[in-house]
Amino acid sequence: MDVLLVDDHPIIHETLRAMVRSLRPGAEIHSQFDLDAGLAQAQRLGELKFVLLDLGLPGCSGIDALVKFRKAVPHARVVVISADADGERVRAALEEGAASFLPKTLRPKAMVEALRTILDGGTYTPPQ
Repeated sequence: MDVLLVDDHPIIHETLRAMVRSLRPGAEIHSQFDLDAGLAQAQRLGELKFVLLDLGLPGCSGIDALVKFRKAVPHARVVVISADADGERVRAALEEGAASFLPKTLRPKAMVEALRTILDGGTYTPPQ
């Protein structure tokens, strides 16, 4: 299974990579740090199953990143990860086709459980 992680913070890459690997040891996890590189990587991968996408990337404004990914790889489940998880942002992401919404503020155990749900084909949204 191919997973693409697009976020501009290295600590998020390392943390989410470790969490996904703990849940899916055979997963191939690809990392990019900006929108354009992420979109190019998604195109190269072809049959990409999951994208973990930060909405706070440099050079794009939030939901626009999600819209671009949904157009570029419509077959992939795009999961939004964001430090800003207010209700309006979560609703907007889901309305634009996000498969789930993961707040970066989740505690590690809750993040692992949310990722498990998502990787098993379910949906996760913040409880609030």
